[in-house]
Amino acid sequence: MGTGKATMTPTTGKLRNTLLLALVAALLTFACSGYGAPALPAAVGSWNMTIETPLGTQEPTLIVSGDASGLMGTMTSPQGDIELGDVTWNEDGTLGFTMNIDAGGQSLSLTFSGMVDGDALNGAFASDFGDMEANATRVVE
Repeated sequence: MGTGKATMTPTTGKLRNTLLLALVAALLTFACSGYGAPALPAAVGSWNMTIETPLGTQEPTLIVSGDASGLMGTMTSPQGDIELGDVTWNEDGTLGFTMNIDAGGQSLSLTFSGMVDGDALNGAFASDFGDMEANATRVVE
């Protein structure tokens, strides 16, 4: 009768070492893969936008920054920069934000709602004067 101890043979030793190496490799792959890191929202980036307004076509640049915990943004044009408020992103690809502009000495509040589809952003700005169509393409850097 045996003593209850397993005997290590060259074959069982090699098998044990192979299993340990495979386990270490799997753990390192998992640790280095960024698993669990929140994905960057698809809206993040710079966008060349075209807005159809009652005063004609405007072509600002929309800059969205941040991460999964929150977004912020700026609309830039030759007339200046406007900080965006209430920037929202939904997993279905919907981007929303508000902005206030000076329209001939009068403050005008605009609310954007649009959908990101790859490198395209399509939506509209709602205002007191009706909706204004807006489309954008991502600036590839």
